[in-house]
Amino acid sequence: MNTVAAGRADPPQDERRRPRPVGGRQRGAALPVPLVGRAAEYAVLADAVTAAGSGRGGGLLVCGPPGIGKSRLAAETVGLARDKGFTVVEGRADPLLSGLAYAPIVQAFRDHLRAPSGEGIEELGVLFPDLRPDAPSTGDPALQRTRMYESVLAVTRRLAARNPVLLFLDDVHCADRGTVELLYYIGRNAGELPVLVLACFRSGVANEALTAMAAATRRDPTGRLLELAPLTDRAVRELVGHLLGAPPSPALLRAVTSRASGIALFVVALTRHLATGRMSGPLPEVIRDVVLEQVNQLGETERRLLEVVAVAGVHGRPAVLGTVAGLDDPVLHAALRRLARTRLVVEHRSGAEPHYRIAHPLYAEAIYGELGISERRSLHAAVGAALDASGAGSTVASAPHYAAGGDRVPAARAVEVFSDAGRRALTVGELDEAVDYFLAALRRAREVRPEAVPALLVDLARVEQGRGRLGEAAALLDGAVTLGARRGEEPERLRAWRHLQALLEAERGNVRAAVDLARATGRRPDRDPPMRLMIHWIIALREVDLAELALVSKELAELPSTHDTPTAHAAARLGAGVLAALAGDPATAFAELSEALELAGRCGGDAPHVAFPIRMLLNGLAVVRGDLATGIRVADVESTAPVRLWLPGATCYLETMLATTRYYAGDLATALTHLDHAVAEARRVGGDRLESRTLATRSFLRAERGDLDGAEADLTAARRRYDPEQIDLKDAVELAATALAVRRGAPADVPPLTGTLPFGDVQLNCLRTAFAGYAAVHSGDEDEADRITGLLRASGHDAAVPAALADLQQGLTAILRGARAEAGRLLRDAAIALRGMGVKLLAAHAELELAELLPRAEAAELTGAATAVLAAAGSSPFPARATRRGRPIGKAGALTRRESEIAPLVGQGLSNAEIAARLFLSERTVETHLRNVYRKLGLRSRVSLARWVR
Repeated sequence: MNTVAAGRADPPQDERRRPRPVGGRQRGAALPVPLVGRAAEYAVLADAVTAAGSGRGGGLLVCGPPGIGKSRLAAETVGLARDKGFTVVEGRADPLLSGLAYAPIVQAFRDHLRAPSGEGIEELGVLFPDLRPDAPSTGDPALQRTRMYESVLAVTRRLAARNPVLLFLDDVHCADRGTVELLYYIGRNAGELPVLVLACFRSGVANEALTAMAAATRRDPTGRLLELAPLTDRAVRELVGHLLGAPPSPALLRAVTSRASGIALFVVALTRHLATGRMSGPLPEVIRDVVLEQVNQLGETERRLLEVVAVAGVHGRPAVLGTVAGLDDPVLHAALRRLARTRLVVEHRSGAEPHYRIAHPLYAEAIYGELGISERRSLHAAVGAALDASGAGSTVASAPHYAAGGDRVPAARAVEVFSDAGRRALTVGELDEAVDYFLAALRRAREVRPEAVPALLVDLARVEQGRGRLGEAAALLDGAVTLGARRGEEPERLRAWRHLQALLEAERGNVRAAVDLARATGRRPDRDPPMRLMIHWIIALREVDLAELALVSKELAELPSTHDTPTAHAAARLGAGVLAALAGDPATAFAELSEALELAGRCGGDAPHVAFPIRMLLNGLAVVRGDLATGIRVADVESTAPVRLWLPGATCYLETMLATTRYYAGDLATALTHLDHAVAEARRVGGDRLESRTLATRSFLRAERGDLDGAEADLTAARRRYDPEQIDLKDAVELAATALAVRRGAPADVPPLTGTLPFGDVQLNCLRTAFAGYAAVHSGDEDEADRITGLLRASGHDAAVPAALADLQQGLTAILRGARAEAGRLLRDAAIALRGMGVKLLAAHAELELAELLPRAEAAELTGAATAVLAAAGSSPFPARATRRGRPIGKAGALTRRESEIAPLVGQGLSNAEIAARLFLSERTVETHLRNVYRKLGLRSRVSLARWVR
């Protein structure tokens, strides 16, 4: 005999049959749907039908939990048999008629005994009194039953003499013992007949005869037992699509898949229920009926225990279940065994002690839903108390039960549990869960534990800070500090809370307030935790107070003398790295910060918070050193999730820096994706400074992509909240404005470069300086061009990118002066260096300028390579470059903004239609602008304009 464990295969398209009703109806479905997800099972049944048709019959049992699809699969088999000319003899057991002997057999054979004849027919009088009087009794009930069985088998043989026979009985778990025995008798004797006996029954039902038949079938070489497993997720998706007539939404599909767990009947019922928009509320009646039908067959002890298991959920350890249900160990374990045999409860072993859960999520929902509100609260409170008493769970385990227990839980204990659970949720970033617990604790603490209120307000402030609701967080912190001071809170705790206030004000952009709070609170490097000293470091960085930054960095570097912890050692290397950077030694700074990042990995819970500022500084230093791979690696955005509770803008910062790094690498598309994320994150956090900075950086990237209108819109939005005191914001806004001016050929619009700092966002700083240099060259301002070359040289010590950009800038200035040989040498050095570091776009700029100085063949090859880089990035050459004639576009004629945009596109070989599409203009408008360009530049044709631009 073969036992087939099926249900994990999906049917090929050509194996799906049209739906067939079972007994005139399809249970649990308003409309028939194709059979899906049962290719393997259907193949077993189809083979059995084929074998029976050729005289090799036998018995086949199909079992599985309620709603798994037994009847639906059998309907397809019945239809197939009819198509092959079988005589179908079918019946169904009914739970309300389970006391009637042989009722399913009578139902199945009645229509086939209208005019019976042949030997043994009299024995059927027991089953069919209208046939003829009963045969004389033998006085032996067992022998009489044997004769009756033989008579039914004889009728089956006579039917099979005309056509093959399919004898199908459904819901055999509801049948009496005699029916089960007779069914097995026929199947066992059908091995050499064209007879297939097919029976469907529920697994886990307490029916001794059925259990015996299943065991015997397993041993019988002519019998087979098909065990249906849940549908795969793929099959569920296909079934839901058929029911809806369209692909399901991800939310609906997740709800159905997670709750139905592959039970076909539940998939159908839930889909139709949820498709009406009822994502919550009572379960569909058909699901509730299926569950309660089984529950109602349980004894009082098992039913009560099942309710406790449903309430306990994942915490159903025997000690907890026994305590809440009031059962001693022998009774408890006996009841659990009985529930496991009925497949209502399953045992899990995830540790030393097993725990028990309801076998199916919808069964748990239905059982839980039958409890009254008062019953639920009492049981939840009892489960929470049992978890506490048994030591089987921490507050993570008991807190949900205490929360659901309502007023059944002692208020003082609830404050402790909810406070602890909220802090644990906060630690792992589950902010919604954390705020629910903190609010629940706060409500009770105001009544029974007023001394706990200030700390809970601080906890709530941290949640709001993590959510980006900085104003609400500030109000809560202020309330906590005020209330704590009034209640005589410990001075050190108040200092810690004021430090949090200072950091929060810095995040809100209120740097002056942050500085005042930090100074009023003071620093105690020998006693304060390293993380508190780092708050002073962050505030000094935001204020761009280099003297203060150097002082705090020195204190960080000396931490190991008083704090021998991993956090202190990592912070010390951070301080040393910053001191080296301030001293103009990027090589040492890079080495110190690299070691700091490695040490940060050993800091336990502090690791992400210590690593974050290190990652920011390392990213910038790696890029200016030409190590783009390291710059991308250390800017790990995924590492910022826990940091957002401390610095809500953490993700935004790294996304922006990563975008700039991607720009250096020539990947503008990915860079813009990072900036889109950064803008969205800045808006979520609600930081005006952050939003302005990200918008300004995106403006720069859009300008480089040729989207000048989008760049202008972003720059305008960034300037609405512009604060020139914020140096990183100033750099970003001025970089965007400079890039736009260069792209438009309007150097007069470039903001003046007032100088650069030796510390800050070095990536933006470097680009800001380089683009100011391009503008100076294009406007013909040799003195400014020389000054900017000097700035790049000064910052290029041990920094390869600024050094290469200094060569590029000096080469462009040499072109202005007509020093072609010097210009060629410098531009070649710059192009080779930038290409070698993977700084593709800036290298392409240098190569295009160099090509102007080379013989035609060499220039063509270099121009082709540079143009390919720009095209791959979606960028384009600058619309004005220093040409062989040393003619900057700023002196060529008073071109308008739109004319300055169109002229370089002609130089790229674009047609009027392509230019119109790119700039969202009509072709006629483009033609008008070109006529004006020709007139202003003294040119006569498109070809001459293209040459002029190149």
